[in-house]
Amino acid sequence: MRKIVKHLDNKIEIYFASVFLLVFTFLTILQVIMRYVFNNPLSWSEELARFAFIWFVYISGSYAVKFQRHVRLSFVDKLPQPFNLMFQMLALLLWLSFLIFVDIYSFEVISLMYTSKQYSPANHIPIYIMYYSVALGAILMSIRVIQHVVKKAKEIVKYFKKDRSAIIRR
Repeated sequence: MRKIVKHLDNKIEIYFASVFLLVFTFLTILQVIMRYVFNNPLSWSEELARFAFIWFVYISGSYAVKFQRHVRLSFVDKLPQPFNLMFQMLALLLWLSFLIFVDIYSFEVISLMYTSKQYSPANHIPIYIMYYSVALGAILMSIRVIQHVVKKAKEIVKYFKKDRSAIIRR
């Protein structure tokens, strides 16, 4: 069971993002072929490709967070070590707060879309399914940020233990 959880922790975003990227790519190519080769565009493929792309973006955002490939301010790295660690932790906690805010309100929007019974025009897919991409992406990003918070907390504890032991030896 531990192996499965570790494998999913390492690969979950890759699996989901790959599926959505493949669907998006296939549908886009199909639409181009149908439109320009057969002069008979499909009415449903463009909308479904857009939905697949939206899901891809939100899940890939979590992948970017996992490897810290997101936009960030690097001037903090130039600060002295204790300030550097503290500012990084503060940034992570603020980011986590924002993601929790997004999670809460995305579920409110999903609930609103569910009760309004709106459907996409071409495929008649319930619109609330599209809004689940925001919620799932924010949940996955929250998990990744929590992992970074734990890692940063360990670094801070290690730094201050090392610093205190050096003072005690003097």
